[in-house]
Amino acid sequence: MKKLIKVAICQRGATGATPRENLEQSLEMVERAAEGMPDLDLIMLPECNNFLAHSGEEFQQIAEPIPGPYTDAMAKLAKKLHVNLLPGSITERAEGGKVRNTTAFIDRQGNLLGKYAKIHLFDALGYKESDNIEAGSETCVLDTDFGRVGIQLCYDCRFPELARTLVLDGAEILCIMAFFPGGNPLPPRTDHWDTLINAMALQNQTWVCAANQYGLVGGEHPFGRSRVVDPWGTPVAVAGNHEDIIYATLDMDYQSACKESMGGLNNRRPDVYHK
Repeated sequence: MKKLIKVAICQRGATGATPRENLEQSLEMVERAAEGMPDLDLIMLPECNNFLAHSGEEFQQIAEPIPGPYTDAMAKLAKKLHVNLLPGSITERAEGGKVRNTTAFIDRQGNLLGKYAKIHLFDALGYKESDNIEAGSETCVLDTDFGRVGIQLCYDCRFPELARTLVLDGAEILCIMAFFPGGNPLPPRTDHWDTLINAMALQNQTWVCAANQYGLVGGEHPFGRSRVVDPWGTPVAVAGNHEDIIYATLDMDYQSACKESMGGLNNRRPDVYHK
């Protein structure tokens, strides 16, 4: 594990009319992110980064395999820039004519290190993601050249068991990509996002990097507020109310100190917890 890990988060909206437009915009933004800080270890993009589908037919039209055109283009750029990429999630073609909401991790050499299909589908607030998406069934912790990374997508953040499981499985950094909208007709969910991401870091004494979309996307209004939160639960970088790129340096010695001073996971009592 590196002692100092340099991360960039690209906050954008998938506002392009086609997946190809969104891919081209994303590639350009990743290039700009790489220019903004030398020797980056990781660049992240949000969930549903290539297109926000609504109907079953639309999901089928935009679905592609992984590896496939989207990840191939990202892999080529990762190799060119010599940076690891979490390029946001896309609609992945799955067996039996179904699709999944999946992200991939691409290393500095352009290799596909692993992928994660969203486990917790958003069947809430009048929306039913499971109508069109098949849930994943495997957690994802990957060994990278800077440390062990645990990966989540959007609604996953409302299930603290997942983040804790990733940390217990050795994740040293938690990364989550999201499409988190404003919350109409209920009260705005911006405070939910802030609280959930900050608490994830605090409860696990672990750095959390969270990329959210921003803009008017498919009739929704994802509000951004992408952030990097330190293991004491303090946001150290927060994106503005616009398309944005934020940077942070993750001090892993500080993370170790937080775990040691607060007891880390050593004071857990799984013998008395309900399952």
